[in-house]
Amino acid sequence: MPSDDEIVNILSLDGGGVRALSEVLMLDRIMKRIKEKQGLAEIPKPCDYFHLIGGIGTGGIAAILFGRLRMTTTEALTGYENIASEIFSTRKRRLEFSIDFREEKVEKGMKNIMKGRNDGNQMRDAKGDRSTGKSFVVARRSDGSLRRIRAYRHDQNQGIDFTIYEAARATAASIESSGDRYLADDTKDYKNPIREVLEEATEVLENTAKIGCVLSLGAGTRDIHNRYEPTKDGKERHTEKTDNDMRRRFANVPNTYFRLNVYDMADKVEANKSHEIPAVKSETERWLGTSAIRGVIDRIVDVLIKGTTSGVTVDKLTLDEINPKPKQEEETVESPTAHSVSHANTNPYQPTHNNNDMGSNDPTYRSEQAALWAQYSEYASALGPSSPQSLTLLHRIFEHMLTHKHLSCSLRVAEEAYKRCLARDGPSALTTCSHLGSIIKAQISLGEIFRAYDLHEELVGLFAKLLGPEHVVTRQAMETLEELRENKRKREWGMEQAMSIMRRHEAWVRGRPEAVLRAEVGDAGYEQRDRDYVNAVVVYAAVQVEDVCRARGGCKENGFREVDGKLGMHVSTSKDVEMEMGLVDDFS
Repeated sequence: MPSDDEIVNILSLDGGGVRALSEVLMLDRIMKRIKEKQGLAEIPKPCDYFHLIGGIGTGGIAAILFGRLRMTTTEALTGYENIASEIFSTRKRRLEFSIDFREEKVEKGMKNIMKGRNDGNQMRDAKGDRSTGKSFVVARRSDGSLRRIRAYRHDQNQGIDFTIYEAARATAASIESSGDRYLADDTKDYKNPIREVLEEATEVLENTAKIGCVLSLGAGTRDIHNRYEPTKDGKERHTEKTDNDMRRRFANVPNTYFRLNVYDMADKVEANKSHEIPAVKSETERWLGTSAIRGVIDRIVDVLIKGTTSGVTVDKLTLDEINPKPKQEEETVESPTAHSVSHANTNPYQPTHNNNDMGSNDPTYRSEQAALWAQYSEYASALGPSSPQSLTLLHRIFEHMLTHKHLSCSLRVAEEAYKRCLARDGPSALTTCSHLGSIIKAQISLGEIFRAYDLHEELVGLFAKLLGPEHVVTRQAMETLEELRENKRKREWGMEQAMSIMRRHEAWVRGRPEAVLRAEVGDAGYEQRDRDYVNAVVVYAAVQVEDVCRARGGCKENGFREVDGKLGMHVSTSKDVEMEMGLVDDFS
């Protein structure tokens, strides 16, 4: 057991059929990077860096390879590919859904892997408990509950002696069928075992030991618009719910929890067919080659090599939120590391642009936008469109558009960022509130004062609920709401005056010919009354702002096709999004 002053690292491995090979590839890349940075002669073993390794399904088989058998990643790649080819062979497809048949193939594959090795056949390591590389697998019982089969001594499995083959068969039975991932209890995820792994850590590691790295490896995500799946209880569960919960748990503990999961691979690669193995390799290698993921891997490697820690101890791992910040310390509310919501202190008649404005076709503007979109595309592809990094890039794009009077497009981007954050974090998260603030800022710039006021009123209520009515952010938001209320009142007064002018003019005209009207008040009087009427119509209809998106044939006229394409919104339109958010009632 690690001592109090030792820093411990934890590894969790998802199930996912042949796609779990991706996890072995990711760990291989991490170990190779450690070899490069440390100048080692050979690639190190994961069991020498991770104190606890746990997995489920095919991820459980990988946990046995890395932990109980203490393989290098090179050995594990060969072994895992062989066993996955055996389990998910397309031969004898009539038996594909037979659990007994699949378990037999698991046992056969494990025996082939262990030929010529001197590791013993028992799951519990005959060499005794080790300080690093403790491994266990999660298996599902017939009633849906989960059990842990360990390669080390533990009070709950004293007297139960599994072979390695039996442990592999048991965890392989947890490979879920369609709609069978959660059953009725969504705290039990039969694909992502991170909750079980963290609970086990509190039982077998020294509770006062400090945490270095918690690494969770996934077998591929779905597209952001396809992340709900039906379950046996007739409900739907978000496929990344467990990861989202973990991100909230570790939100105040930087560089501790890491999740690597190839974006969009679950939509492209089937999990239960061995011929998909080359596709898993190519998708994973492409993803690992992006600059965003290279940066994340370097951060993981630095934690593993340097033994850095945020100071969190093992006993805190199962808390809903680790190191929650006192409310009065939260002086600002930021969208993923990006911006404060108190930006709504804005006169709606004077949009918040500087004078460095460029038209939508200005070469400098377009080149700057292209660079931002290219960076966003890389992050979205590597980490997913709703990742904090991707949403931060969307905010930078939003601000750039707003600065250069690309107002309608800026609102479009703000709406999409809000929608993604809403799906990821829920309506009551501070990050979601911050993106709602961006929508308000864009609406104010467009002169849409009534919509902005209604949304900001909702925002004040959320801040009061989340932070308390006396929090500095809530107070600032309330002050802004008062300013917006005053501007709304002025706007209403202006509209009333405009309506009065329009009615007087229409009552004066009463359908009479222009010649009669000119004879009555003279040419100068007629021209003045006509100008007053036209101005009143303009004032009543809308506050006029300079918006390059509204130019004839511009972004708005073209239905935002260009920006929607870059956002990856090939189905929904901006109108669909606005209607979903309740920003408008009808576009007919």
